Amino acid sequence: MMIETHLVDLRDPTSRVDLYSACLRLRKDVFISQLGWNLYEASGCEYDQYDFPGSIHLATTIDDHLVGCIRLLRTDSVHSGVTYMILDAHRGNIPNLPQGIMEEELVSAGIWEASRLAIAPSVPVEIRNRLLVQLVEAARRHVQKVGGVSMLGMMHPAFLRTFKRAGFNVRKFGPTAPQRDGPVCVLRWDFASH
Repeated sequence: MMIETHLVDLRDPTSRVDLYSACLRLRKDVFISQLGWNLYEASGCEYDQYDFPGSIHLATTIDDHLVGCIRLLRTDSVHSGVTYMILDAHRGNIPNLPQGIMEEELVSAGIWEASRLAIAPSVPVEIRNRLLVQLVEAARRHVQKVGGVSMLGMMHPAFLRTFKRAGFNVRKFGPTAPQRDGPVCVLRWDFASH
């Protein structure tokens, strides 16, 4: 079994851009079909206003079959009137997501948002957390490689324990807020302390 994580950067044809649509299909399978989230879907893909050429995707494959993905976006990005998902939610600009979820607003070329983290439902339970940690670690390596010092993610608070067990210096960066699918909070990982 060969597990690999690939960079998907639409601006760089030498990256694995062939995996881009596979990432969007996986997100549709996980977020819409499995979890029942009310998200936009077209042609079997889930995508939103944050999927534009400035966003980076990491795709994890097992024997070249996509099993996981994550989207990365610099927090100083502005595209067609949107910033990044956590900040737009914090400001109350995204229906169905809680507002006021960060300790403070962050906008910096050195801080990246990690979002749309998806692991295929077909992945056996015994390797799910391993793939999750590998994908998040690959995101950290990419962000550091391009000069980043920190990552933010909005997720269930249980992930705090998962990431701490993996040795990641992650902390809550704001309150836990209720939403339809359960509580969410913003997690922050500052790499200098890694």
